[in-house]
Amino acid sequence: MNLPTKTILIAILCLHFALAGVYWHLAPYGSPPDEGPHGYYVETLLATHRLPVFDASDRANYEAHQPPLYYVLGMPFHLVNRDAVRFLSMILGALSILVIYRAVNTHFGEQTALGAAGFVALLPTHVMLSSMVSNDILAELIFGLALLLMISRPSVRNSIALGIILGLGLLTKTTCILLFPAAILAFIFVQRRSLKHVAGIFGISLVIGGWWLVRNQMLYGDFLAMNQFMHAFQHTATPEYWRQHGYWGPMYWLLVGLWTFASFWGVFGHMNNFMPFWVYVGLAAATLAVKVGWFRNLRKPPVGRVLALYGFVMVLVVLAFIKFNLSFFQAQGRYLYPAILPMSVFWVLGVGSLLPKRIHSWTPYVAMAIPLAAQIPALITLGGF
Repeated sequence: MNLPTKTILIAILCLHFALAGVYWHLAPYGSPPDEGPHGYYVETLLATHRLPVFDASDRANYEAHQPPLYYVLGMPFHLVNRDAVRFLSMILGALSILVIYRAVNTHFGEQTALGAAGFVALLPTHVMLSSMVSNDILAELIFGLALLLMISRPSVRNSIALGIILGLGLLTKTTCILLFPAAILAFIFVQRRSLKHVAGIFGISLVIGGWWLVRNQMLYGDFLAMNQFMHAFQHTATPEYWRQHGYWGPMYWLLVGLWTFASFWGVFGHMNNFMPFWVYVGLAAATLAVKVGWFRNLRKPPVGRVLALYGFVMVLVVLAFIKFNLSFFQAQGRYLYPAILPMSVFWVLGVGSLLPKRIHSWTPYVAMAIPLAAQIPALITLGGF
């Protein structure tokens, strides 16, 4: 990595940290989505030195079904004060950006990698996640590390490392289960390894994280504790609620789509503090243009196995998101962030396809300029000005 690229990457990280610090200051503790219960999980660990047991009647601790890794990492930060756990998220967010840069640089070069890292670093909702107490940011990092290893040169060391990361994923968030089918595709299609090799990797992951699945089965009769979660939240907003208010079938999914798009870019508070409408219109126009640019790429030579893997991960995450919204209205764009690495690559490639050849070198800066521009109305909205 030459000096100019390294300098730009450092500048991106510094700007990300600065913005996260501002978000931290503007958003009181507990105001970002689910931050209070996530923080309460850490408090419970410190007070009892035991993993919490999910209780549907305990509304203060409705994240108790979550795997414990993020919260264990947060314990030493909480000893300073509860707000300090947010600094853990800032660290994890910065690491995620570095992993995205490394993964994209492996196959697409420094310029695309800079654009992808910058896009993620400056995305308002991502900055919010990096400045709040939540296991979402660790799940994103786990996905990034796993994808980096899946596309790296095959080696025993990388395979063992992937097994470890998959195991840590089991201890981070249920969404990380999606990495297992992605790993199967990566080993067979990208790395050309045998199923026997895949089984060995999965064995390592189960040694590390399998105990959590066993504990769930013993406590709840469910490896993923999803039945308990579904029971506890049966009275929250559901598709049936929206159908009763006139949002039938396609109308409901249009509502989900619009809300998800807005919150992917930036909706604050408990998903009820929106930026001005014109901001989302502008972002929608930019996103549509980038998608047109990406489809222009289809006329070029085949996109390759790595992009196929990235596309597969995006499909898995989107399908899981749709399934969630079949049961509950949870149109939160951050739930798509496990696939933020692939999304950032497609974003930069789409931007690059739109630019004339004479200014093609501007691609990474245009790619990150759009989320950077969204920061201005985001900060105004967050600050209540």
